[in-house]
Amino acid sequence: MSKELVFKRIIELGLILILLRLFYLQVYNKDFYADLSERNYLKSMVLPAPRGIIYDRNNNILAENKIVYSLYLIPPYKFEKSKISKLSEIVGVKIEDIQKIYEKISPYMPAYLLKRKLTPKEIILLEANRDSLPSFTINMEFDRSYPYGTIAAHVLGYMGEVSKEELESEEADYSLGEKSGKYGLEASYEKVLRGKKGFRGVSLYASKDKRIITAQKDPIPGKSIVTSIDIELQRVAEEALGEEKGVIIVSNPWTGEILALVSHPSFDPNKFIEGFTKKEWEDLIKNPDNPLNNRAISSLYPPGSIFKLIVALSALENKKVSPDDRFFCPGEYWMGKYIFKCWKKGGHGRLDFIDGIAQSCNVVFFNVGLRVGDRVIEDYARRFFLDSKTGIDLPGELRGFIPSREWKGNKLKEPWYPGDTLNLSIGQGYVLVTPIEIHAMMSIIATEGMLYKPHLVSKIIGVDGSEEIVKPELIGKVNISPSSWSVLKKGMRKVVDEGTGLATRIPGVNISGKTGTAENPHGESHAWFSCFFPSENPQYVVTVFVEHGKSGGGRAAPIAKKVIEYIVKGGIKN
Repeated sequence: MSKELVFKRIIELGLILILLRLFYLQVYNKDFYADLSERNYLKSMVLPAPRGIIYDRNNNILAENKIVYSLYLIPPYKFEKSKISKLSEIVGVKIEDIQKIYEKISPYMPAYLLKRKLTPKEIILLEANRDSLPSFTINMEFDRSYPYGTIAAHVLGYMGEVSKEELESEEADYSLGEKSGKYGLEASYEKVLRGKKGFRGVSLYASKDKRIITAQKDPIPGKSIVTSIDIELQRVAEEALGEEKGVIIVSNPWTGEILALVSHPSFDPNKFIEGFTKKEWEDLIKNPDNPLNNRAISSLYPPGSIFKLIVALSALENKKVSPDDRFFCPGEYWMGKYIFKCWKKGGHGRLDFIDGIAQSCNVVFFNVGLRVGDRVIEDYARRFFLDSKTGIDLPGELRGFIPSREWKGNKLKEPWYPGDTLNLSIGQGYVLVTPIEIHAMMSIIATEGMLYKPHLVSKIIGVDGSEEIVKPELIGKVNISPSSWSVLKKGMRKVVDEGTGLATRIPGVNISGKTGTAENPHGESHAWFSCFFPSENPQYVVTVFVEHGKSGGGRAAPIAKKVIEYIVKGGIKN
């Protein structure tokens, strides 16, 4: 074959390959490349929606949005050194860093965030030098802000970047880098607060460096919520608890409205927006006291003597005890070869059942518990929601644990011993509760049988100003005879007037309550005090729990007194 013929064949083969390539691009992949071409000049930018505001019951703002301005680079992404140098000079970002951005930026990205929180001076300089800078836009955005800092942090919660699961949810429609509620009310009411983002469509003509806004859909702001929290009462309660690890809950038992809910230690939700240093983050998540845990709803503790109220009611209702029954407390109780002690060394001597409640005498309740029996006590504990979630509108609520013969046989492979009944009778042994469950129990006693669902949001306000009122929801009713309520409340009144809760006594204010000091195998005993007032017509329930507080009467009751004093002096406005 001559050289001329070989050359001719090569030319023919090249033409065939070009035709095949053109067929592949224009016929076989016609739709793909048409779409690609469309997207090359039609871009859209997300316009974030302002998140709903969170108010306290007196319209004080607890969570709001701070407007910030952000600088975005937009197509066409041309790296022109003179323009980049000018941009670097204005916003204080190194040229090398901007260059790295340009190297990884995709031409299909509608915008790339270069800097958040521009200063007024930077904004003015950017606009004044727009013609000598690369293509950019300045977007108004919203940062969440919590003006009270750590106060009520466990109620409000915090925000964080959306998770992979949220991004993959078509219904949720989140974008990369967007923030969502991760904890507290921010998480519970995410769908209400979030709103709906908008977008701005832009046509780009790469050859002419020209942009035209072709469409815009404005974002829809989120709805706002009004909580039942009184932020000043919340502040007083947090100051009363001080540096103790523990919980304070204050509510209206007739509506379930939570007026204050404290869990300490706490955290500053603003840091989840501003950002943590590495040390700050490690200090937070490695803190053995776990500041991110809401102890009010997500921690379990033995109830100690506060559980005696359940034993008392079960005994009164089943005619196993009367207010006139008398007991003798020598300071200890013998069960076979085992000794069970009263908290008071030397004993209480002779006392009747009501004084047994007032003095929280263990020996009285050992006797009463054995008369009633563990199965009845277990039944009454369940009736008073001590193994149930209350349904409070916060994420992460746990349910308590009431032991039974069946549980012990199956789990521990042991029979139920009489000693187990003695421990159960004073709230020790295997029984565990959350502080919100004890608060619910006290609310049932205050209302003589009714439990309204504890809640923190009382009203939802729409963008148009419409209001959705959250009505009280009756979630439980316990039938107890009036005579049993009367005996129990007489004993609880005496707890404060002359018993273990004397430290709560306030002249002129009738308070009914119960202390609890719960032995703890991991350290010092826990301290409880829960009460309602005024005794004749209860309007408030106050529960205080101090982790490792040693004494309910000595540590928890004085804290409750500070909160009650604030309320009776007119601290709550409505």
